[in-house]
Amino acid sequence: MIRPVRTQIFAVIGTPIKHSLSPVMMNKAFKVLGIDAVYLALEVDNPQKDLQILLDSGFQGLSVTIPHKEVVYSMVESVDDVSSKLGAVNTLKKVANAWRGRNTDWIGIVRTFGRRNIPVNGKKALIIGAGGAARAAVYAAKYMGMDVTVTNRTYERAVKLKEDFGCNILNFEEATEKGSDFDVIFQTTPIGMSGYKKGLVLPPTIFRPQMVVMDFVYNPVITDFLAEARNEGCMILSGLEMLLYQGAAQIEWWFNRPAPVAAMREVLIKAAGAEDYEFC
Repeated sequence: MIRPVRTQIFAVIGTPIKHSLSPVMMNKAFKVLGIDAVYLALEVDNPQKDLQILLDSGFQGLSVTIPHKEVVYSMVESVDDVSSKLGAVNTLKKVANAWRGRNTDWIGIVRTFGRRNIPVNGKKALIIGAGGAARAAVYAAKYMGMDVTVTNRTYERAVKLKEDFGCNILNFEEATEKGSDFDVIFQTTPIGMSGYKKGLVLPPTIFRPQMVVMDFVYNPVITDFLAEARNEGCMILSGLEMLLYQGAAQIEWWFNRPAPVAAMREVLIKAAGAEDYEFC
């Protein structure tokens, strides 16, 4: 067995993963903190087999992205209470000779809204999607005091979120008709991401001025969905902000020390070509 004996190894795993900006962000954090570690991007299509290989190879921590968050949840030795409610993890930490899991996506959402001082308590939120990211969005929105409704192309998956979280659900046709009734919209699907199909998940008729619209996609920084929302006078939030704050929470868990958020933000803006985006 070959193992690293000095430099700690971390990685983000998913499919596809070529677009990920996590390595540039995390490697910057390691450098600022003076940690002898490296962070890689690994395309993993069989987590049931590959997680054990990564564990045996000496990886100390993993970030988990599309489409593995729910599958990986079922494979880890233990999770925290929030992850147990979510049924999805995006962060793994090697403890003894096993993986322990957490979900920091919901933390990234809450911190994004907190940094911008957006008042959302009592507001109505529409969440598009029903995967692992959507589950984090439901939890975060309810945590911040919002009244949550979920819509998803596969209606049965939306029903599962209703059962798990006690939220409301709409089919896509109803969401198209009633979308403008909401104060906050979370777009949690990969549609619009580099490498995925382009287009709008729901038509721009759902947008209205003063609405807050967050797209979990960060590559490109401004998706077609966000561009249409901005054109209609909405406040837009790129997934780049969520990426930053969920990543900071990962650093805090892995090393039990504060993350260098300012340095991480600076390198993300440069790597994403987001100099014109109003980043908090």
